[in-house]
Amino acid sequence: MMGIRCLFSRCFWTRSLVGQLIGFMLLALVVSQTISFFVYWDERGHALRAAAKEEFLVRSASVAQLLETTPAVYHPEILQAVATTYTRFWLTKEKPDDVAAWKEEAWHRLAQPLPRYGEPEPAPHGTPERHASAADPALIAAQAQASDPGTWGVLAARDWSLGRVAHYVRLDHTFGSGLTVQLQDGTWLNAAFAKAAYGSIWTSQSTVSLAITAVVLTMIAVLVAHRVSRPMRRLAFAAEAFGRGEDTARLPEEGPIDIRRTAEAFNRMQERLRRFVSDRTSMLAAIGHDLRTPITSLRLRAEFVTDSEMREKILATLDEMQAMTEATLAFAREEATGEPTRVIDLAALTESVCNDLADLGWDVTFAESGKVPYRCRPAAIRRALRNLIENAVRYGGCARVSLALTKDSFEISIEDSGPGIPEEEFERVFAPFFRLEGSRSRTTGGVGLGLSIARTIARGHGGDIELTNLRSGGLRALIRLPQEPKVR
Repeated sequence: MMGIRCLFSRCFWTRSLVGQLIGFMLLALVVSQTISFFVYWDERGHALRAAAKEEFLVRSASVAQLLETTPAVYHPEILQAVATTYTRFWLTKEKPDDVAAWKEEAWHRLAQPLPRYGEPEPAPHGTPERHASAADPALIAAQAQASDPGTWGVLAARDWSLGRVAHYVRLDHTFGSGLTVQLQDGTWLNAAFAKAAYGSIWTSQSTVSLAITAVVLTMIAVLVAHRVSRPMRRLAFAAEAFGRGEDTARLPEEGPIDIRRTAEAFNRMQERLRRFVSDRTSMLAAIGHDLRTPITSLRLRAEFVTDSEMREKILATLDEMQAMTEATLAFAREEATGEPTRVIDLAALTESVCNDLADLGWDVTFAESGKVPYRCRPAAIRRALRNLIENAVRYGGCARVSLALTKDSFEISIEDSGPGIPEEEFERVFAPFFRLEGSRSRTTGGVGLGLSIARTIARGHGGDIELTNLRSGGLRALIRLPQEPKVR
């Protein structure tokens, strides 16, 4: 099951335009959101620290003004009343120069339970009368982070509302702050602030927002990919059909400019190739037609040659030239007709060719196979098969024909029992008018166009013909025809 999922994932994400576009858009979303979150988190931290510091300074200034406007006898009660869960205030007679000791005292007071109104102020740190610690975990964690005691910084009078110079220090690495300022009576007000860090940015709301964004981007990617891939699929289908020799219509030149230019280029290429094939076919037909006149003239003149042996040789050569000319004309006429493509049963077509030749007394057999639908030009395929089977019977004594289906093609195998041909001649025998000496005798052979025409037909269908010598003796001609692509 895991292998199937991995195979589907690999095929979908690597072979599908929709999958790749969705993957890249989701990757871009994750990267951009991650960067945005880091930037936002940093800015958020700066803003929260600035807000916490401002709150702490305003509250400290208010407490200092309150203490300066009330009798000293009420100061302990005031300090208890203004204390909060994350802020503590206390008075000292001297300026606390030792920052490390002051921080230890501040953390001790912040860890103490919030005093109730009317109870005595908590004893200073280090005395036997101090209460048991009831620090919350966030304060303990913050205290552990405050390993660097630091130094007092000067807080200018213009930087806070009290209007006099104070001394300020960071209590921890998050929002903790410490302050000491001298009051009008000479005592020093000490203030400590430590608040636990705010919750994680990955809340349920941000997760839902990210999920909705991903879904919307996926839907947009699917629509865009289908809009882009539809003309690309049409182009792929038209290119495959044109490569198989089908008469395809012009692609619609519409859509985005890149797609439109691609369609225009394909249409121009298709027209140029058609003109080239048409010009070549017309030229072959003209050459073959024009050769008839000089051949006929030479035949008439050969009749006046008195030497009978010489006359027979000349006439034999003219007959050979006549056969070449007629074969060339026949091939050119078939190319010019432009046979339409249609779906046939390839197995039935192959079997009918074999049966026709077997009825003529030739040693031809066909291995039965199931129905094989195939889109092609039937007359052209029939001619290619007939040429190859006739060659096999003429030079190999028999023809054993079979049809097989591979992963992406149909293969028609034609084997004989002859001597085979040298491997270095495999490609040369497909050249027009080329004939082998010896086993491929001129007296028993044709004009040398059979294999050339067969390969031209196979390649016109997007396939090819390959020759192989059999180990048991004989030659195998393999026609490989590609399956029609499934363009969705």
